[in-house]
Parts: sequence; structure tokens; C-alpha cells
Amino acid sequence: MQLHEVEEVKSVSTTSAANQALSEGWTLIAVVSDSDGGARYVFGKSEQATKAPMKISAAALAKANEGL
Repeated sequence: MQLHEVEEVKSVSTTSAANQALSEGWTLIAVVSDSDGGARYVFGKSEQATKAPMKISAAALAKANEGL
């Protein structure tokens, strides 16, 4: 993902929250220092990433691939 594709941004301050964000499909876009000298993990999601993936049945996929 490139920065111009980011539609939603959030930041967290713990590694466990950062790992949770990664498991939820967020992309790490920066790690910055916070006012306490710790780290802030900044995440982004693109519009495409926030949409539910298209569900395609195996039969529909097989039919679409016929003749290729």
C-alpha cells in the first residue's frame, strides 16, 4: 500500500495492540516516538482492504476458467 491509498489511520502504543492490528489486516505505515519516549505504531487501511472479499464458489470459478 502506498500512502496516497490510505483511507483510514489509527495508532497504538503497545506491541500487543500492534500485533492485533496486523492480525486484523491493518498495514504498518510508521513507527514514531511518543511524548513519553516510547513508540507509537501507526497503521493504515485502504478502501479496498476495508471491503469484504468477494466470495466465489468453486463451481463458479471452474466455469469462469473454462476455455482458458
